[in-house]
Amino acid sequence: MVQKPFRHANGLGHAIINSRNRNRRKQRDELGNGSIHDYEEPKQPAWMRLQSVTQERDLEEFLSTAELAGTDFTATKLNVKILHEDQTNPYLLTDEQQKITDERHQTNRRRLTVPRRPKWDESTTPAELDKLEREAFLEWRRGLAELENQDLLLTPFERNLEVWRQLWRVVEMSNIVVQICDARNPLFYRSSDLAEYVDELAEQTGTEKTNLLLINKADMLTLKQRTKWSHYFKSHGIEFAFFSAVASTLDHCLEQSEDPDVHVLSEDELMELFVKNASPDGQSNFHIGLVGYPNVGKSSTINALTGAKKVSVSATPGHTKHFQTIFLTSNVVLCDCPGLVFPNFASTKAELVCNGVLPIDQMREYTGPAGLVAQRISKQRLEKIYGIRIATRPEIDGGTGVPTADEFLGAYAIARGLIRSSRGGRPDESKAARLVLKDYVRGKLLYCVPPPNEDPVEFNQVVMF
Repeated sequence: MVQKPFRHANGLGHAIINSRNRNRRKQRDELGNGSIHDYEEPKQPAWMRLQSVTQERDLEEFLSTAELAGTDFTATKLNVKILHEDQTNPYLLTDEQQKITDERHQTNRRRLTVPRRPKWDESTTPAELDKLEREAFLEWRRGLAELENQDLLLTPFERNLEVWRQLWRVVEMSNIVVQICDARNPLFYRSSDLAEYVDELAEQTGTEKTNLLLINKADMLTLKQRTKWSHYFKSHGIEFAFFSAVASTLDHCLEQSEDPDVHVLSEDELMELFVKNASPDGQSNFHIGLVGYPNVGKSSTINALTGAKKVSVSATPGHTKHFQTIFLTSNVVLCDCPGLVFPNFASTKAELVCNGVLPIDQMREYTGPAGLVAQRISKQRLEKIYGIRIATRPEIDGGTGVPTADEFLGAYAIARGLIRSSRGGRPDESKAARLVLKDYVRGKLLYCVPPPNEDPVEFNQVVMF
């Protein structure tokens, strides 16, 4: 078979030249002056030369295509900034979401109550009182359930009636009810309704009862931070005192002050405060009720007081769910209520973990709490404390400037040799998260929530590093 000569080897090239000539003739005809406006095509990569002009100019199509690639956009004037979705944490709130949540919390805060013990007298039988208490407790539970049905996240508050019965007894017999809270977030651990309940009982029984907010772990606050909290408490009529039950694990010394409002009490000074309020005649027992969340340092406070005075400790018959009575002096008695979690609002479950309310070893989702730590503790501080280098995505490429949970935990796990043997040698971020969160709860990673309307970044900049 005779092969035909290949006459159209340059057919595509000729077609392009012919097309260009037609365009030139068209331009000349439109201009009407016979001149040829020649031009050079700009040098572009192949993918741009083949890009559809319509697609390139269609912003909605551009955004839609990019959305499939897992990106988001923030437009400023004529610029489009790409924010990658993996830089956001679905278990944390955005600034706008946090603002809305805070407003809802403030609107419903008065509904966060502690259960009241029904009124009773000597004629009330134990069976009648038991029935009244159960009915009142059930009604209280219904009220909190209504809040939860409105998509408001509550702390996992105590649901055991027997524990609340111990609180009722402590409040009834105490002359001073001391709420012990963690200095890093005092308002989270304080129940304002419990203070109101104490005042109600004082009025009903005609006895003198007072409230005291004991801000434990105050050595984690600087003098400037304590001053800001002092101004807040005084402006709201809250009786308070700063205290530190144990030596801080932080690498800075305690800033003391002669100002009694910001002075951190020692064990002896706290004892003096209690004894000073005791009954003037020195005959009748003066009871001091200690109430607080688990892990706020209530036991450490008691041990500091009893250790300093070497007093005897006698437990009320029962088990750990019953309150204890502890004699500090011959007529000053501590009533230690079992640790319980009061109903309170929370923004996310991550916040509950970081506040020590949810147990770290039992958590299933760890990126939220670890991401919250990375938001609160600066990247430079994390690198300094752990001696690691956290590689983050540059802001120009869609990074936020704050390490993600994966970036932080991955760097920590690799530096500590925490590797998953069952997953091809990948970093064990789950174990890393548990270790980091325990450091946060203990205070090695220090972040202090400021009083309302104070800037949290500015408030924490005064922490000495």
